[in-house]
Amino acid sequence: MNNRVRSLMFPLFNVLLNGFNFFFHIAASWYLTGQAYGQANALLALFALLSVLGLSIQLLTAKLVSKGDQKLALRSLPLGSLLLKAPLVLTVLAMIILLIFHPLLRSLLGVESGPLFMLYGLIGLHILVSSCRGDLQGRERMLALNVNYYIEVLGKLSLFFVLAALGLKLEALLLASCGGMLLSLLHGWIVSARGLSLFTYSGEHIPSGLWKSLGQDFTDSLMTNLFILFCISIDMLYVQHYFPEQASSYAIALKYSQLVYYVSYSLIAAFIPKIGAQGHDRQALGKLIAVYAGLMAVAAICVYVGTTFVFPSSIPILFGASYQSAETYIPWGGWVYWLFSIVLFFVHVHVLVGRRKFMFSLMAGAAALLVAFHIAHTDPVDFLLSEFIVYGAMALYFVIDAYVHLFKIKIKGDLPHEYHT
Repeated sequence: MNNRVRSLMFPLFNVLLNGFNFFFHIAASWYLTGQAYGQANALLALFALLSVLGLSIQLLTAKLVSKGDQKLALRSLPLGSLLLKAPLVLTVLAMIILLIFHPLLRSLLGVESGPLFMLYGLIGLHILVSSCRGDLQGRERMLALNVNYYIEVLGKLSLFFVLAALGLKLEALLLASCGGMLLSLLHGWIVSARGLSLFTYSGEHIPSGLWKSLGQDFTDSLMTNLFILFCISIDMLYVQHYFPEQASSYAIALKYSQLVYYVSYSLIAAFIPKIGAQGHDRQALGKLIAVYAGLMAVAAICVYVGTTFVFPSSIPILFGASYQSAETYIPWGGWVYWLFSIVLFFVHVHVLVGRRKFMFSLMAGAAALLVAFHIAHTDPVDFLLSEFIVYGAMALYFVIDAYVHLFKIKIKGDLPHEYHT
């Protein structure tokens, strides 16, 4: 199987992987009841938010590896020693910072210290395994990368059922997640083409221009991933803080709502190579945006049917009758993530064509969301309404921005068919 076929299969396997993760949450709801399930989802939301550290390491590693000789071990590549040491240093720093803020996190989330310490371990493991995944991604070893993700999710599923049978509750979920991540790390370390020495110094000279390029790539990656993970996590943290009794039902609704995001993200992954190759041709980029618009129109029909007829009736079957109150949040949640998927697509377009002004839009959107959450929080639905308004405004801005730059206004100094700021 050549690399092209593997790259095309990756989005499909990604959708299936999200299916396994969805089942993991279903299984967790069977064993964790009441506030415990809400606490578990709040902890996992915090993990999702902080996984931006690992994802940024993964992207940075993938970019540097892809530009080097892929037959060489990682430590033999330019900046290879830096790529090996950076995850370790970042892990230590992350642990120190989390321990400093431990009392505050415990107070905000209303959980005991034990589960929080397990979460810190999960974050550290994720940073390390992300380095291995970046190595595989940079070498276009997509099959091995898929296997690595599946080892994590199937490992944590298996461990969860074993630990749940032993009587562990919240701890079972977190220990299983750590175990799956550890298995993934071991697999990644074995199959990655890396050397054993972490302290080999090759004496390579690093041009100042390369540092600038790396800094820009890392900043773009950090901002993009931070915004995405912030948006899919922050409301769950607020609900756990303000409405712990309703957090479990809200978490169930999010699982359904975020299916729209997971499917859309897999579609975006299929668009990324084309946008990267044709993004500076306005006509070609316009056609890609039109195709995505058609897909989102079909998705809107699916969101309506799913959130109105299918999802509410499946709650007692999949999660149990005690979570039926989650149907209150599902319709709003589906449309929130439909709008968020549109925003996400244009964010990736901006990254791939080098238009960095999108970062100001992301910061403004995140700030508006926090302000809205602090102003209106009499009911969990208020958070969904705030997200609906903010993501709707951002989606409208990006659509107008694309229309202006692609079809209407020729900016002074633009080259023919060039799309930039």
